[in-house]
Amino acid sequence: MLLVRQAGPKDFAGVFSLAKLLDSYNLPADRGYIRQLLQDSQASFARHLPRAKARYLFVLVKRGGEASPIVGCSLIIAKHGVPGRPHLWFSLETLPKYSRTLRLKRSNRVLRLGSTQDGPTEVGGLVVAPGYRKHSQRCGMQISFVRFLYMAIHPERFEDRILVEYRGAMGEGNRSPFWERVGKIFTGLSYKEADRLSIFNKEFILSLMPREPIYCALLPPLVQMAIGAIHPAAQRAARLLQSIGFRPLPQIEPFDGGPYYSARREEIRLVRQTRRLRVGAPFALSLVEARTGQRMLIGTDADGLFRAAWVRGSVVGKEVRMGGKEMEDLNTQVGDTVYVCPLSR
Repeated sequence: MLLVRQAGPKDFAGVFSLAKLLDSYNLPADRGYIRQLLQDSQASFARHLPRAKARYLFVLVKRGGEASPIVGCSLIIAKHGVPGRPHLWFSLETLPKYSRTLRLKRSNRVLRLGSTQDGPTEVGGLVVAPGYRKHSQRCGMQISFVRFLYMAIHPERFEDRILVEYRGAMGEGNRSPFWERVGKIFTGLSYKEADRLSIFNKEFILSLMPREPIYCALLPPLVQMAIGAIHPAAQRAARLLQSIGFRPLPQIEPFDGGPYYSARREEIRLVRQTRRLRVGAPFALSLVEARTGQRMLIGTDADGLFRAAWVRGSVVGKEVRMGGKEMEDLNTQVGDTVYVCPLSR
């Protein structure tokens, strides 16, 4: 059985191992970055950081205590785009052209750099250890969906708009076709150099990348195909979030050309369906309801430490019933308040 809980500094070894698998912008394989992320995560769950600095990291562990192996993680950045660290994108726009001489109308797809220092909440950092990616308990779903359960419990900690960025298409040698023909030309940096530098400083992007529209037709066909394309490794995660309400924006990530998806927080299906319920009497695993009950994600942070589990339970009125072992793992007793999100998949 598996349990999701909040992450803190003690989780460095397990989280760093996962970061080496992903090595992304918001979960890089950088020891100093991961240590700071874990400190920020602990402070964020404790409400010691303002929204502009808060980052919530969740870890998926084997049940059996705080020292249990970490097999997955996911992240909420409470506000992506703040003074000094803007949120950046390329807008996908269409510019109409008309020739009176030729009596000809043409539409040109262009990219235009945009930025804001008052950005949305972003979700990311999703990775599951290879041995658990096809687990019967749907590890990817658990560690992904728990972020929206937490948003339902604490909506005041997050922006109204939720953003997710998907990794773009990669070509030969794991190089980004989009960056090679756009970003590298203007910055002189490799994709990895630019990606690492942008974690801490984005000035070079705003200073060197053009603010004028970039005509897509002038780019090679392979690069045009990469605009808004999702990396194969991220397609399952994209389908998962689309199923709960996320939709593509006419924007792409300025490094690899991957798409941005977005949803209003209150319109995300998991947020809408989460209910605040009391814990009812536990049932024994031998009972029919333990075998036929609905799969649901149940979370609690009543004792100051957030944890959640994907369990089989039943809801009657304002009560939820689950097995005694699940109650123990969640550190709950009969009569306690928990938050319940039924999972239809």
